[in-house]
Amino acid sequence: MVKVKNLNGTSNRVPSDGSSSWQEWWEKKKKRKFGECSRINCSVKAEVGAHVQKALLNDRRWYIVPLCRACNSSKSENGFYVDEKDLEPVNQ
Repeated sequence: MVKVKNLNGTSNRVPSDGSSSWQEWWEKKKKRKFGECSRINCSVKAEVGAHVQKALLNDRRWYIVPLCRACNSSKSENGFYVDEKDLEPVNQ
């Protein structure tokens, strides 16, 4: 598990490979379908491919992770934990 923070203001970004959504993009990269929200202790169905950043200062890359709408809307400055195997780096 790894601590991440939501990146706000990224809803206008689109995948560069022609995918219709970040969910489709993530599913292609991971070769598996969305399941539950990746946030630890949330068992709601994942609905969006959310842009997040690891809370570590030495890794400023952006990642897509499956989240439910409520967790994606979370603006917690403290961040939250997700399953690290669900993170997929986005080339910027």
